[in-house]
Amino acid sequence: MSSVIFITGASSGIGKAATEKLASQGHRLIITARRKDKLDALKAKWGDLVFPIALDVKDSSAVKAAVDAGVAHFGGLDVLVNNAGMGYFDPFDNGSIEQWDNMIDTNIKGLLYCIHAALPHLVESKGQIVNLGSVASHQVFANSGVYCATKHAVWAISESIRTELAAKVRVTTISPGAVNTEFVDQTTNADLLKDYKPYFAAGMTAEHIAEQIAWSINAPKDTVITEIIIRPNKQPI
Repeated sequence: MSSVIFITGASSGIGKAATEKLASQGHRLIITARRKDKLDALKAKWGDLVFPIALDVKDSSAVKAAVDAGVAHFGGLDVLVNNAGMGYFDPFDNGSIEQWDNMIDTNIKGLLYCIHAALPHLVESKGQIVNLGSVASHQVFANSGVYCATKHAVWAISESIRTELAAKVRVTTISPGAVNTEFVDQTTNADLLKDYKPYFAAGMTAEHIAEQIAWSINAPKDTVITEIIIRPNKQPI
């Protein structure tokens, strides 16, 4: 049975791969991202299965408007996939306040804005929240302290919802290791970027993570996959 699914960060990487995977299974998708042209390309491919909305998750009013528009378009909401995320690598003593703010505002506050707007609809449908965490949700790595802190917060938010609302919504955290997407290109430290790009390039594909998202959504409704940690088998983290 198809679900109505709201996806953030759908224009590229894991979000785009999840859109392709879920649309191929017949789910109806509210796809959001800042780059509307990328969303329009997915709309051209998948037609009425997708409803694109340009959105910056850091804007709480825009998030609520997007959720309301998607619900009005498809008549309800079954799943929220919080995929939009931001990460910069830099030694702590060289950190940028602007970059720290951007990670916190996107990875924590943006995720919370989406949950707050979607939760009444998800409770009504006995739906599901899928939060994209990271292996950084469980382990702290050098040169990524604030990013790791934001992903620890994602895991804690998921666990809070699971503890308080287990009878009302399902919640799943997907925690990938290195994935070959444009994520690492956000780093402005040239030396670290030179080191990290080959590492991420040798990581998993976005499609690997999309498969896990789809699997958790398609799991029997009387079960919940609370967390999936997935790593490249040739890399320790």
